[in-house]
Amino acid sequence: MSIKSQNEIRANIQSELADNNAGAISAYDVRHNMEDMIDSINQIVASGDFDAETPFTGSNVRAKINDGDYGMFIAESGINFPNGGGSQFVPYPGPANINHNTLGNLTVGDPHTQYLPLAGGRIMSDNLGLGSNWINSSGNAGIVSSDNRGLQFQALSSTKENIRVGSETKFIFDTDNSQLATSKGVAKAWINFDASDGITVRDSYNIKQIEKVESSVGKYKITFVSGVLGNNNYVVMAGSNARSDNDNGEDFGINSVGVVKRLGDDTSTLRSLTFYVLNDAGQYVDAAVNDVVIFGREAGSSSGVQPIVIN
Repeated sequence: MSIKSQNEIRANIQSELADNNAGAISAYDVRHNMEDMIDSINQIVASGDFDAETPFTGSNVRAKINDGDYGMFIAESGINFPNGGGSQFVPYPGPANINHNTLGNLTVGDPHTQYLPLAGGRIMSDNLGLGSNWINSSGNAGIVSSDNRGLQFQALSSTKENIRVGSETKFIFDTDNSQLATSKGVAKAWINFDASDGITVRDSYNIKQIEKVESSVGKYKITFVSGVLGNNNYVVMAGSNARSDNDNGEDFGINSVGVVKRLGDDTSTLRSLTFYVLNDAGQYVDAAVNDVVIFGREAGSSSGVQPIVIN
């Protein structure tokens, strides 16, 4: 017996196992041809020469597990997919073991629409939550924690939040290159009102209430909204035309506006001030044009560098 090719086995069968009319077929002839087929079947099947004559068609090819063992295809030379898939020489590692950086075409197009592209080109389609993280030019958490640069969103409730500006961050306006490092230079409250015929508030900001003091002429009490000021050491800019009319630019009289009494603490009572208008004749008057502007610090804000005092 020996390993033979498919054609050799076929030729031997045709010559040695011919029609037995003459009685020339021996037991050896039958036996050795059957042994040749047994010895050669592995090589014949392993040759893969079945594309033309005997291809695997009509059903799937399966290696079933026998008694819980074996049944595995071992492709030492790889697997080829002739229908456009190419060849595979290593096994599929599974989704948990694929290194993202080894994927192809990572920088081609915009396949990850859930991310913001580095070069822009696509606007956001919904809100962006940042938690307590900072926005700045570096994006490095270590730098932010030490240098306190950028903007941070601070949640106060389900409906309110603050935008915090880092101590090393300034707003610079390209229009005139002016800078804003703090809001202490911004007016915290103001009001414009007419008192010539009752009190009429033309416009205001952060003012809770205005009322006459004991129904007196030219004397008013202005109350602020809670939390606008941290103390009663604020600065007041006030003015009045001290006349009951304001028809033209000459409708004003020499007067003094007194803003002296500062009341309240935003705990038991709201903060307020008195606004008195006294004309040059020493009479209190209900004027048509009255302006009050307040500059000061909110509760919890620092005063900064104190000025040098020379007596």
